[in-house]
Amino acid sequence: MIIILIALLLRVCYTDIRYRIIENKCVAVIILVNIFYLYSISQPVNFISAVVVFGIGIIVILTNFIGAGDIKLLSALGLAFPLRELPDFIFLVTVSGLPLILIVFCLHKSSQGKFSKTLPYGVAISSGYLLKLLI
Repeated sequence: MIIILIALLLRVCYTDIRYRIIENKCVAVIILVNIFYLYSISQPVNFISAVVVFGIGIIVILTNFIGAGDIKLLSALGLAFPLRELPDFIFLVTVSGLPLILIVFCLHKSSQGKFSKTLPYGVAISSGYLLKLLI
């Protein structure tokens, strides 16, 4: 199951980098695989965590700070963590985003503005999730 989940997250990273889109169908499959994975390792599915992330995410979306696909992905992956572990997950996503910010900034500057300065944050979300699973 974890291999399927990693493959799906790689797909998310690719589409987010290439098109700045996180596909709804991919997020839906991630939700299903994540639920099956959690059941297979006898861990609870934390629906409350996903709802909390989604609720806060809606507010953040309204500020145009982050995209809706990013919030849906965060919510889908948040199913794996109880509420008390959400701050750790968000911290790891943030730390994973720092190199991403530097890379995008440098690419944007070196291409004289031809490279988008928007962040494919699905990469940081996926990295943060995998780091959290390892820790």
